[in-house]
Amino acid sequence: MTLESIMSCCLSEEAKEARRINDEIERQLRRDKRDARRELKLLLLGTGESGKSTFIKQMRIIHGAGYSDEDKRSFTKLVYQNIFTSMQAMIRATETLKIPYKYEHNKANANIVRDVDVEKVSMFENPYVDAIKSLWNDPGIQESYDRRREYQLSDSTK
Repeated sequence: MTLESIMSCCLSEEAKEARRINDEIERQLRRDKRDARRELKLLLLGTGESGKSTFIKQMRIIHGAGYSDEDKRSFTKLVYQNIFTSMQAMIRATETLKIPYKYEHNKANANIVRDVDVEKVSMFENPYVDAIKSLWNDPGIQESYDRRREYQLSDSTK
């Protein structure tokens, strides 16, 4: 019999409970310390559009558990928003760079896409799908895309 076990039989119920809680806290602290030693932290610096997020996503895919269904759904919304943001940027660029649309109906398509509030986009459906497809196939938008170094356009545009 140890001295500790002899002393514990003399403790009140409150003291025994306090000791049990203390022991549990100590065990958790030891686990946390062990886990912290195995955890690596990385400060990733870079300018806008330099690939920081892409790097982290790739590491998660290669070395992690991948993405949950909820993550994938949120990325779908983000992809739709990026499509609208990029097309709106190219529409503005065609105006700024004075690049004409080859197909007259794309002026109306440009207005449809321009009027979309990107923050509220959650689905990608008509008339937007047809408008964006038609705009993308217009030589004027293609020229705007080819001249993207003259204005800010996301690397993920094409």
